[in-house]
Amino acid sequence: MLHQVDDASSREQEPPAALSRLLAVMAVILLPALPALATMPLATSPAWQSAPDGHYATGGAWVDVDSDGWLDMVVSNGNDMARQHLVIYHNNGDGTFPEHPTWSSDDVDYHGHLDIGDLNNDGLPDVAVAVYIGPAGFSEPGRVKVYLNNGVGAFSSAPDWTPAEDFYCFSVALGDVDGDGDLDLACACGDDYNNHAERQRIYYNDNGVLEAMPSWCSDEIAYALDVFWGDIEEDGDMDVVFCGTSTPMRVYLNEQTTGGSLSTSASWESGDLPQFGNTTALGDWNGDGFPEIAVADNNQLGGPGRFKVYANVGGSLGSIPAWTSSNGGYGSHVSWIDADLDGDPDLAAGRWWGTARIFENLGGELTTTPVWTSATTSVIENMFWGDIDNDALYANGQTIASGDGSRTFFYLGRAPVRQVDEILVGSTPLPATAYTSHPTNGWVSVATPPPPGSNNVEILFSYSIDLDLGITNWDSSVGNYLFLSSASMDVPGGLGAAKALCAFPNPALERTWIRYQGQPIPAATLMVYDATGRLVRALHDGPISQSLLIWEWDRRDDQGRRLEAGVYFGIMAAGEVSQTLRLVLLQ
Repeated sequence: MLHQVDDASSREQEPPAALSRLLAVMAVILLPALPALATMPLATSPAWQSAPDGHYATGGAWVDVDSDGWLDMVVSNGNDMARQHLVIYHNNGDGTFPEHPTWSSDDVDYHGHLDIGDLNNDGLPDVAVAVYIGPAGFSEPGRVKVYLNNGVGAFSSAPDWTPAEDFYCFSVALGDVDGDGDLDLACACGDDYNNHAERQRIYYNDNGVLEAMPSWCSDEIAYALDVFWGDIEEDGDMDVVFCGTSTPMRVYLNEQTTGGSLSTSASWESGDLPQFGNTTALGDWNGDGFPEIAVADNNQLGGPGRFKVYANVGGSLGSIPAWTSSNGGYGSHVSWIDADLDGDPDLAAGRWWGTARIFENLGGELTTTPVWTSATTSVIENMFWGDIDNDALYANGQTIASGDGSRTFFYLGRAPVRQVDEILVGSTPLPATAYTSHPTNGWVSVATPPPPGSNNVEILFSYSIDLDLGITNWDSSVGNYLFLSSASMDVPGGLGAAKALCAFPNPALERTWIRYQGQPIPAATLMVYDATGRLVRALHDGPISQSLLIWEWDRRDDQGRRLEAGVYFGIMAAGEVSQTLRLVLLQ
């Protein structure tokens, strides 16, 4: 286990030679070279396409439904075109898939999007699915439903839960709004095509059972086509973003860590009306520790239909997009993914009757034109990422963080991951029922706030560096796609290898993640020094048994004091070999 260095005398020691040499040349200011465009390690043509089967595929996700160690494809069909089934394409156990579904639900609906998570805390993934409209079509509201994992490789054949009300719902998202360690269900509600405005809804989870009526409804009555959870303010709880169409983007902030709850009135609204958002996602594009909001605008109802990003500066969102794509159209998807393995998230996007594409992140700025584009054109509904052939899967990821007595939400510093394997607080493993996670979005939420302490939270997870792309197509004559990645990152041969140690975000405002990716090391230290060479924080002293180890540094010293803005240095040393990171803390 890791242990903290608390020897007061060690904090006054002379700086190591690596830092002394660095301090000696600090007067020389070097301008960083402009980053070059990367080659995305993703094939432009699909390696697999499912049989169309007349499906209007909408929601999609990779998940190991049958617990055989291989990712399966889950797809919800129907949209607003036909009443169809929820289906699974089971992985053949070698990274290949059958042309036709291997499981299908008994019931049919006009299915919208879906989300995956363990809702009843039995260790198996379940699925929540939006139902856009009712059996009679647009004249009748839809609903939302949950299928539990049946434990034998699929879901229940019929829904295990539906609420006691009907409403128009196109997308759902799972998050822990009350910080009790289980997954609550947020629903993006409303139908803009026929003026069916709705309140947004969240159904709370009580010991594995969702309530019949929502405990939270928005004050605003509007139209939203997507919803996403994340920590906008970096205060340790979960906020929620609703993607408006003909109405603004809206964020509802959570005050759970200070004894409050999720606001029912919008805490932030976008100002660039008309807004015709179809999909939204959170990701930290500029490395300041606060997630930005990406949106796919769709010009079917109006507007230019561009992809865009609202900047987040210290927890404050700009009302006007800080970035937009160079052209517009029927935008239908956005997701943040580190496609080029350089440590920052790129923006993946898709359109109806268009191509899939990736905009590269170049040091905190996105290219306005895509650097990768699929060779196929289809009616893209969803894009999702995972290592389907297990060619770069590792079971030794670890994130180290610090509790503060109120925080329950922790980012892993990497997304997606395959699964969260264990959480330890003060070296004591938490029971599986004491926390929940969202592997796709890279976070965990614990039922009891870890007490204040330095590096007293350890999160163990499995992950891959080779992420393949799945796409659902809303086109009854085109199947779903799989694009294979050829990403490879040879495990570095030790601390001397390039990129063995990096930090993101950097500069940082409240916290940064220092990541080591390399071979196990029998003995190593990771220490943070200020610009005078004084030791301020001991992050690690001992063996490194993982090939991926991430330390979350909360800009505090070993006494828990918040450090002033300035330049700091993280030095990892193993024997006579060391690497140095220049870390910048913002005001």
